[in-house]
Amino acid sequence: MPDAIRLLFNIDVATESQLLRNKADSFVRNKLIKIAPKPKLDDHRYRTELADKEQLTVLFNALLLNAIFHDPKNVKRIFENKAYRDECALVVKAMFGESHSVMGIAITSISAHKFVDALAGDFNLYKEKLPNPFAVLPQIALGKNLNLLHALLAQSAAMEPTDNLLLAYIQGNFDKAANIASLMPSENDAVNQLKQHVEKEVTEAVEFDDLVEQFRNM
Repeated sequence: MPDAIRLLFNIDVATESQLLRNKADSFVRNKLIKIAPKPKLDDHRYRTELADKEQLTVLFNALLLNAIFHDPKNVKRIFENKAYRDECALVVKAMFGESHSVMGIAITSISAHKFVDALAGDFNLYKEKLPNPFAVLPQIALGKNLNLLHALLAQSAAMEPTDNLLLAYIQGNFDKAANIASLMPSENDAVNQLKQHVEKEVTEAVEFDDLVEQFRNM
């Protein structure tokens, strides 16, 4: 894994970011990244290797997406669930697309727009590398304060309503996010789609909590 990250991003995780190594390993644990069935003996130590060259592309895309969606299971879900991927593309579009918002100011580049378009389209995340919108990976720049959205949004003294909605969403405060969404009139299609995504996530979270409670009471 350290060799793969060095090849992809020219980053030595041993000296620059053990956190990035840990995030990459999380994708091995949740089986998004496939590894060879047997470890290789190298200098009297066993080490795991990627199953094939395509896993380099998967790792590259996973780490880019992880800079925005910090939960590895959500990143894996983006790869595997097209409907969820489309919803996440709308989230990213809302963040990057509004020139008056904090996110629109913080990240404005050709690569960022290409990143959004690729995520929203039929781009093959398993075989093609996403355009990299980051000069420095947020996992490196922010360290343990990994969540890029939180870092960018929280530094603003006067956030747009969309930014407040995003901040509540990425902090996992779905009730607050749903409340903001309900009070947010907008003629912007991307923002309206973001509101719908948040409302859906809140509904699913409530339904899951209800299911857990039913099992507890059995």
